[in-house]
Amino acid sequence: MNKGEYLRVMSFNVLLDWRKEGPYTWANRRNSVASMIRFHHVDVAGLQEPLRNQVDDLSNLLPEYAWLGIGREDGKTRGEYAAIFYRKGRLEVLESGSFWLSETPDVPGSLGWDAACVRITTWARFKDKCTGNEFFLFNTHFDHVGITAQAESACLLLKQIKDIAGDFPVIVTGDFNCVENSEAYRIMTGAASGSQKDETDHMVDAFYASLHGNHGAVVSFHGFDEEIQKAKEENGCDFERIKIDYIFVKNGIKVLQHGILDEKFNGRYPSDHSPVVSDIVIDR
Repeated sequence: MNKGEYLRVMSFNVLLDWRKEGPYTWANRRNSVASMIRFHHVDVAGLQEPLRNQVDDLSNLLPEYAWLGIGREDGKTRGEYAAIFYRKGRLEVLESGSFWLSETPDVPGSLGWDAACVRITTWARFKDKCTGNEFFLFNTHFDHVGITAQAESACLLLKQIKDIAGDFPVIVTGDFNCVENSEAYRIMTGAASGSQKDETDHMVDAFYASLHGNHGAVVSFHGFDEEIQKAKEENGCDFERIKIDYIFVKNGIKVLQHGILDEKFNGRYPSDHSPVVSDIVIDR
């Protein structure tokens, strides 16, 4: 299949710029993060956690890409972004927007349920310049503490997808901070008790929908392995390598390939999460 016949989608938590020293500062990671996107010929990437300076750095390092998104704290520039980077030569943005994962999704900076942090979703309607197909991409980041917030965020996300995208093809990228047996994941996939059984109201995990299975790792959060091991030894913490980053699809999207890219640069990961990648075809 020619490259113009499929789209390569990535979900990548790039880790916010908070470290002041050590090998995993943003200054030591930004080139490898950009390289992951460039080398794998990604057409559209949902990024989680970047601050505005990180978005600007990646924009400078990846001139063939444009981006969209807003800071979650004020709806402008403050706080983490759920930014979407897209290849300008391949995709055209027809419309876009953001909403907060809270009881008041239109209120900038609103904190939802039992969440520890303000959380946001950014979305866009794209037109593929090669095929003429249109699709929506929603990029999100669920809370890492609030179990109720995770479940309610899944319900809200599905409702917003239905209201915004209708029956258009939809891709969801995100760090969901939950594993497959969680209530939030089960809501997203229609497996939770009381979930809508209409398949148009839930998503399919690209990990399982892939025609050729999964390439690479089976977990997406590794936490810089040596740091997890050190924390276990010093503090007895229970961090572990888990799969919490997903690409979901629905409405006529075929997943050709799926992979979790457990790649290092000079022995070090570019982020504490591995990027998740899917090659998709809009088949309708």
